[in-house]
Amino acid sequence: MKKIFLFVACASLMVMGAKAQTAEDLFKEGKAAFDKYDKLIGEYFIAHQQNQDAPDPTAGERATLLMNGFELLQKALPLDTVFETNKDGSPKIDKKTGMQKYKTKYSKEIVPILTGHINDIINVGNTYIQANDYASAVKAFRFYNNVIHSPLGAKVDVKPDMLGEVAFFEGYSAFQIKDYAGAFSAFNSAMKYGYNQNQVSDFRNLSLANVIQGFCDNKKFDEANACIDQIIANDPNVALFQDMKGFVVEQKDGILAAENYYKKATEIDPTFANGFYDLGRVIYEKAEKIIESNPKATNAELAPKLVPLYNEALPLFKKAQELDTQKTNTQISRFVEDIEYKLDLLK
Repeated sequence: MKKIFLFVACASLMVMGAKAQTAEDLFKEGKAAFDKYDKLIGEYFIAHQQNQDAPDPTAGERATLLMNGFELLQKALPLDTVFETNKDGSPKIDKKTGMQKYKTKYSKEIVPILTGHINDIINVGNTYIQANDYASAVKAFRFYNNVIHSPLGAKVDVKPDMLGEVAFFEGYSAFQIKDYAGAFSAFNSAMKYGYNQNQVSDFRNLSLANVIQGFCDNKKFDEANACIDQIIANDPNVALFQDMKGFVVEQKDGILAAENYYKKATEIDPTFANGFYDLGRVIYEKAEKIIESNPKATNAELAPKLVPLYNEALPLFKKAQELDTQKTNTQISRFVEDIEYKLDLLK
């Protein structure tokens, strides 16, 4: 796959963990981290304006402070919500909304701090990618997405193409640390936002393949089915997902049980090479079962049963061969040659 380049460079650092548990403690620690970050970034900009070649000795410290600040304040927000009750302990209901009333103490300060540093956390994520610290990059991009995809996101002016780009780099980082489930989710989000660069669909497909293969390798077919079924429920008209479902069924119950899923994949996308290949394998296997069940039968006796199946399978494999323009599946030609040879014998 094509190498991806970003143009932000910085040192990679470990992210400190937060130990505070109350909203007040989390808020104070988080705000202190942001205050120090703001002080250091201000000093950096002044120095940079005076001398563009000046070193940047606090870059790593700033990244750590920003990561800590996001983690602490995002933890503080839910703890800062205190639901009100009546004297008898029952929920106090807001007559206008019909919802339980609640109070917040620090949220009015937390929200502008997080949204005001939203672009900074993207830059830190890019920095970690440059340093090959993909675990930290994932965390940074997820901090961003936690804000954007929460009610706080309404306070941030962000375009869909930016959402797609950030989702892609979150997926790319997750892929590097073999968090394939997280990578698939991020790549899928990127594509829904219209992101189509850096072979995102290939990354998404490979991520899903790794997730499903991992389940099947460990004989966790229930988990594999639950995973792919949920994905199909969200996106029923993606040929790849139907083909993946067929793969899981094939691993558990045999190839013939997967026929409907492979067939549906070809119906959804007539340009999906693997769907035609897999459906061809199903038909070919039906012929093989007939041969195995009739070991003493002659070619003349087998021909009425085998020829229709081979005539059904051959165009499926040829279609797959036509669509596989990169010639990535070397097995297709083997099936084509084998069927043509057998049809010749059965004449």
